[in-house]
Amino acid sequence: MTKAKQIREFANNNASATPQEIADACKVTRIYVYQVLHKMKNKKVKAIKSMKPVVPTQGQDVLRKEIKRLNEDLDGWRELYLSSAEALTQYEQDVVGYRAVISYLQGKLDGATV
Repeated sequence: MTKAKQIREFANNNASATPQEIADACKVTRIYVYQVLHKMKNKKVKAIKSMKPVVPTQGQDVLRKEIKRLNEDLDGWRELYLSSAEALTQYEQDVVGYRAVISYLQGKLDGATV
């Protein structure tokens, strides 16, 4: 096992270890630890930057359109309900329901492929 690999493994297994502690454990200089950790960090950044953009599926497009439509409906209904004081309670209940649906759909959109 190379010293660099040993440093990377030790750093991954001991996230709170200081560079000096890593150097002592791997029997290398602190400067070398900094160099290895810096390269490790740059590789992670490059890997993230090189990721291809995610192309939304048809299901995700449908969810986005539905979320947009529900938000627009809420805006329109707010105006309608605010013009009638007695309908305000119903409006508040509708908003809670719509927000729950929007939150659910947004969670599905962000967390899973449809």
